[in-house]
Amino acid sequence: MNCFFSRRTSTAGLLAIVCLLAAAPSRAADEPKQNWKLVLMAFGADELAVVHVADGDKPKADLLDAQTKMIGDVALENYKSENGRVSFDLKGPTIVMQFSGASAAPPAGPIKGTLTLRDQVFPAGLERTDAAKVAEPEQNPVLQEIGKAMRQADPKVKTRELQDLIARNGGAPSSHVLYPLLLSAAGEAKLPAAEVEKAVETWLKDAKPYGPAWIDAVRLKALQALAPSKDYAETALKLGQEADKSMAADAPLETRAAVVGLLATVAKNAGKADLARDAEARSTKLESELDAEYHEKVPPFKPTPFEGRKKAGADRVVVFELFTGAQCPPCVAADVAFDALLKTYKPTEFIGLQYHLHIPGPDPLTNTSALDRQAYYGRLIGGTPSTFFNGRSDAGGGGSMAGSEEKYKEYRGLVDELLERKARAEVKVTASREGDQIAITADAAKTADADAPKQGERASDRLSLRLALTEEAIRYVGGNRLRFHHHVVRALPGGADGKRLVDGKGRVDLRLNLTDLKREIEEYLSLAAKERPFPGVLPEIAFKNLSVVAFVQDDADQSILGAAVVPVAEPAP
Repeated sequence: MNCFFSRRTSTAGLLAIVCLLAAAPSRAADEPKQNWKLVLMAFGADELAVVHVADGDKPKADLLDAQTKMIGDVALENYKSENGRVSFDLKGPTIVMQFSGASAAPPAGPIKGTLTLRDQVFPAGLERTDAAKVAEPEQNPVLQEIGKAMRQADPKVKTRELQDLIARNGGAPSSHVLYPLLLSAAGEAKLPAAEVEKAVETWLKDAKPYGPAWIDAVRLKALQALAPSKDYAETALKLGQEADKSMAADAPLETRAAVVGLLATVAKNAGKADLARDAEARSTKLESELDAEYHEKVPPFKPTPFEGRKKAGADRVVVFELFTGAQCPPCVAADVAFDALLKTYKPTEFIGLQYHLHIPGPDPLTNTSALDRQAYYGRLIGGTPSTFFNGRSDAGGGGSMAGSEEKYKEYRGLVDELLERKARAEVKVTASREGDQIAITADAAKTADADAPKQGERASDRLSLRLALTEEAIRYVGGNRLRFHHHVVRALPGGADGKRLVDGKGRVDLRLNLTDLKREIEEYLSLAAKERPFPGVLPEIAFKNLSVVAFVQDDADQSILGAAVVPVAEPAP
């Protein structure tokens, strides 16, 4: 499974559904011998399943039809139906969905509630139907116009169009796609605070029929959208305090951390110093617990160290390039497998390069160098995740955390094979740092037998020496819930084209100014955010634990012939 770019996707919740769900099965009801359809209201009203329910001494639900192509086979467990309330779990090999709802007029009325997937909540409902088959999904026409609104250069025009779309959507739950965009754009459009507060109140009112879980989810979405703005600090503070107070005692640790962290931000914006300090202390503790839990559980398997090459003379370093996105749920398996590979091999055997793209949603770890590298491979990158082994596209597709071990094994099979080959270019690189200046020198030369390649490789005079600056670990929690991203490419020093080898040799000698690089990244992200705001708090551009990678690539077939990596020593205090 992959994520694909769409200008219609703009919020973390929507992205998770676009990439993982798009339709899902289930069953429930409250009257004997009736068919019911489960409807997900994330984009409009997409039927996920049709079930037949018979209530008796032991209520029973049988699945008649479902959008199984989207989520695979699932089993219904823990079905309960009592006094108009219905709940059940849908479990598959890699996902677990939970529906819970209540009827406003039991036993015959429609049941409105929520569908929960990996702690994310979406509005859903059960409705009576005479059909035995699910209807094909239909795209909400409102969503088709989101891209047009978001491309408006004038903030006032943008917000007016979003307000019009919300009005035309008639309070439908799928407006949760629109409201965060409106609230995030409100400051730039200089919407009055009273108007913003009224929009939040209307959104919460429309959420009420779907139960407390959806009200809490909407409140958190509104808080996330307004938290960065001091113009609406009072409204955001009210939301933050309500969210903190209403949070269930057994709420997931991740949810508690998100609410308390946002409360700290909005309290500071509102000038409530004491409240901000208390929330910051609580947030720090919760985030530390989350980080510890993450490091303990991810990867959810134990990587096996590489036992060494078997062939004499084999010395080829494998450069693994992963194009991913922090908002891409199907990228999880690839990202986690990537991290596990870093624990499997030595730097003289394996070099990982991770490029972040705005696919399917805005990613603050993206930079112009990543986009240049994406352009280099062109059509070979149809979405995220996309993977390249020494320049060759292979092992495409992703999956969930549960699929990360299988993806790791798939990657290992390819890497182990490539490690048994001889390098066709010798590469050496040095990097030293003084203050914000990094001095980089890289030398490359074709090996003696590079003109007589084997195993399908061919000689070429289009060899280029390229550099990549990577940061060992960046902490940022995007839509796919991964907390740490490793070996992220921050820049391609010397440019994406690199330096062409002449007579089989090449040398790059340059100085990189990190202050200038930080400013370039910040300027790029500022422009990107005007088109599609970034979810959550942007990660600090700290440039910690940097490394420089040098590699020779044949631009005739994009194969990488040799590579080397060196850590950049931290500056003296």
